[in-house]
Amino acid sequence: MRKLITYSGGVIFGLALLTGCSSQYYMEAKALENQGEFTAAAEQFERAAKGKKKLEAHKELAEIYQRLNAHEKALASMDTLEANGVMPKDMPFEKAETLLALGRYEEAKEIYSSLSEKVGNDADLSKSRLLMLQSLDLRQADSINFRLRTVDIISIDENGAQFVSAAAPFRVGNKIFFTVEKPREYRIRRGEEMNLDNYTGNRLTDLWEAEIVDTTGLEGPIYLMSKPTISINTELHDGFVAYLEGDTVGIVSKSYVQEKPSFKEILSKEPGATVLKPIQLFEAVLRLDSSGNSTWEVLERLSFCDERYMFAHPAISPNGNSIYFTSDKPGGFGGMDIWRVDRKSGGWGNPVNCGNVVNSSGNEAFPTMRSSDTLYFSSDGHLSMGGLDIVYATKSVSSGGWTDLYDRLPYPINSTRDEFGLQLDPVGYGGFFSSDRTGIDAIYHFHGYETEIVLNVEIIHDTDGSPWPSLAAVLSENAPAPGKLMMDDEAFVSDAAGKWSMTVDRGANYQVNCSNSFGYIPEPFSAPLDQTLKDFTVIVRIPLIIEVGCKDPLACNYQPQAVVGDDSCTYPGKKYDCDGNCISDTNNDGICDLDEILGCTSLHACNYNERATDDDGSCEYLTCVEAQGGVQGETVVLNVHWDYNNALLRDEDRPSLASFAAYLLANPEYKVLLTSHCDIRATESFNDALSQKRAETVLKNLVSLGISEDRLVSFGAGEQFPINDCEAGDCTDEEYQKNRRTTAKVLLENQNIVVHRVVEGEILGEIANKYGVQVIDIKKWNKVADKRLRVGQELLIYLMEE
Repeated sequence: MRKLITYSGGVIFGLALLTGCSSQYYMEAKALENQGEFTAAAEQFERAAKGKKKLEAHKELAEIYQRLNAHEKALASMDTLEANGVMPKDMPFEKAETLLALGRYEEAKEIYSSLSEKVGNDADLSKSRLLMLQSLDLRQADSINFRLRTVDIISIDENGAQFVSAAAPFRVGNKIFFTVEKPREYRIRRGEEMNLDNYTGNRLTDLWEAEIVDTTGLEGPIYLMSKPTISINTELHDGFVAYLEGDTVGIVSKSYVQEKPSFKEILSKEPGATVLKPIQLFEAVLRLDSSGNSTWEVLERLSFCDERYMFAHPAISPNGNSIYFTSDKPGGFGGMDIWRVDRKSGGWGNPVNCGNVVNSSGNEAFPTMRSSDTLYFSSDGHLSMGGLDIVYATKSVSSGGWTDLYDRLPYPINSTRDEFGLQLDPVGYGGFFSSDRTGIDAIYHFHGYETEIVLNVEIIHDTDGSPWPSLAAVLSENAPAPGKLMMDDEAFVSDAAGKWSMTVDRGANYQVNCSNSFGYIPEPFSAPLDQTLKDFTVIVRIPLIIEVGCKDPLACNYQPQAVVGDDSCTYPGKKYDCDGNCISDTNNDGICDLDEILGCTSLHACNYNERATDDDGSCEYLTCVEAQGGVQGETVVLNVHWDYNNALLRDEDRPSLASFAAYLLANPEYKVLLTSHCDIRATESFNDALSQKRAETVLKNLVSLGISEDRLVSFGAGEQFPINDCEAGDCTDEEYQKNRRTTAKVLLENQNIVVHRVVEGEILGEIANKYGVQVIDIKKWNKVADKRLRVGQELLIYLMEE
């Protein structure tokens, strides 16, 4: 999408194609990069990266791939630079931005946290990103209030024109304009590509127009019956039209082709100079041809434009007196800024920057307005989820300036990629926008989604339809709406008109139960998803009201109003009264005296008493087991496994620990390393802490069995040592269970182990120096792939006694 923010094309003078060594590829790539031909430059840098210019090439590739939104490739080049210790000082922030765009939040957060403690623009932006990550859960929770619709663009062009991407919609009534990239074309004789944008590797942009066809409802797609706007399009960049409904004068942005320079001007240019075709703003008028069809005629460039800078993305204020646009002209706050220019008699005034509420040290672009007091735009400098996010600012009634910024619109409007070009619907809370979240620019439509709806229940006689007042009933939920929890039963009584109302979740399935109504069978129903409905009514038809129940006055559940008796009567017993209380319970422990037996109630203990009702603390596990262990230096796989997200020892695993304890009691000179593991679900930091708790649980159990604590070392390995190759989400329950285990290693006589817990700011080199070991050994012992550490992570350090 960044091609829509900044673009300048050019030609290279005096540069012959170079072939051969890495340096030649690198020189050619630099020349292409300087001309803005980033796709071609990337190809040459990739070739240079295979030779002695590897690191210099990867530095350039990291920056180019970021421009082209090729995040995976950018990250690979950054990792290469970091691994070789030559990452530029300004690149850590860009790496964090790349990780954020890939949804790798924890890794990005680690870098942002480090940068936020420094001074400068990267530090300020890092603090903003950390605030966003802290609020991410709340923003994702708000996602339920929005729904996304696909937009299918259908070409109705008589010449069969097609395109590869679409973006930046502009709506006027039921008509919509947008920019497209057409598929690549080649010259028939030479096989050369025509009109190729070397910035993106795609075709130059054209302007298209379409009629909006929306007949499928909110759950279906919107169709755009589209064709190119022939009167606007040229062989260069064309797009971004803005005008008011009913007006015949508008603003378009397109490539500015300067007049051909004189021979003297050509001679005065420095060698290698670039011929720029910048994006500028032009006035355009709608004219009717002889057939009554309207066509655009592009007029003069607007007076305030300057070919040295970009002027793009025009938006006209609702009163028609101002233009908001994007520019990198001097006087802004960072990269691209949003500016305003007001209409003056006979033309336009001087542009004014929209200020620091709107603009930041990052990029702001694609302004749009539906009302004069709210400015929508895209930014990567405010509280962005990654890339450009759609945000909006509101205007002060008293001062007339932009005073408040809202930068927390959630998914599915914003994502970790670029979202831009919002065009709100004429009424309501919804609109079109574009995004490259799938890797290519496309147009989407969002609308607000009410998650709840009012349920009206009407209870009537089935015979004549008359209302039935004061009837006791219960609303039960059979299946909750997606993302919601099951609700508790809601008891109610119908009012004098036989009615009752309650707000329920759309998409959930319910039924009304009337247990005392003879012959009534409840019918399940679902709350409608249709957003045009604000309530719905369910008719409950009762065929006949006859109270059914226990008619015996001596029964615990006697129902004097029952007309028809059933077999539901219950009676007090010898031990319990009607309320379930023991008739005799002298110690008030809830167990009747007649039933109480003291003893060991643990099924896996040596002295388990199957008749015991109360545990007396006598359970023991050593007398009935055989000692089992291993030789020094070997790892013993204990039969100890853990429930998911739990560090409590299972009863059935206690005999295995008792057997190992007996072995240690018989070999008092042995020391043991206890290592606990997690499966690969949850975050690494969470699994670090959980595995540590599990290892400590085993240690405490062995101590309770008579093993001295100074003979034991506990280590939480997290998810670093899985014993199968399945990926998270694809593992079976059995495969997950195998990883949730605890092992014991009998240490060698001269072996000493330290477990180091990482604190904030520590790095591997410092830890290695502290214990006099090598970084490579720490990585090997702990299966650490890189130098990045997590706060709270435990590291195993092997020390050999002299």
